[in-house]
Amino acid sequence: MKRGVFVVFEEIEGSGKSTQAELLAEALKNRGVAVDLTREPGGTEVGERIREILLDPELEEMHPRTELLLYLAARSEHVAKRIRRMLHRDKAVVICDRFTLSTLSYQAGGRQLPGKDVARLCKFGSAGLEPDLTILVDLDVGQAFGRLDREHDRLEQAGVEFHQRVRQAYLAFARRSPAKIRVFDGAAERMKLHEEIKQVVLDLLASKRIL
Repeated sequence: MKRGVFVVFEEIEGSGKSTQAELLAEALKNRGVAVDLTREPGGTEVGERIREILLDPELEEMHPRTELLLYLAARSEHVAKRIRRMLHRDKAVVICDRFTLSTLSYQAGGRQLPGKDVARLCKFGSAGLEPDLTILVDLDVGQAFGRLDREHDRLEQAGVEFHQRVRQAYLAFARRSPAKIRVFDGAAERMKLHEEIKQVVLDLLASKRIL
């Protein structure tokens, strides 16, 4: 039984979630909270090696089902070896850069794999673990990709239509679960957005008697 709090950041590429996850982690540490900031795919040695395969731009012809199973393999290792161990600590917070909602949005929404199959496999891969709160940093696809000042990885090369489908899938999930998935405007000024996200998380931690 987990005792800590599990917070996940989600987005399409370039919306700023990783920066916001880092700012939140630092703010909570400054308040004396035990925080583990991690990411997917990755977070473990096995997961980071799988990440290299998944994001390798030379492997663009990977089959969507292969891609899905690789993500789930990385998640299974991550949950078992890192996330659950931290959540077993009293008053700990795990902040994860992507989790199950990414898989549902990218593989079912973007790749158009059958949603029920993806959802069932996601539950198996995460061993049923769900976030206490998901923070969705939403931004127009064109604006998001305009921010990317690096060589695009394999997922970023998938095309505008693919990422439009991913964004719409994210927003559809958020509409279905507004209490669990909170949507924030990725176009907002960085520190203003941080303050908005931080307040929501502080309210959650207060309700869980962590703060």
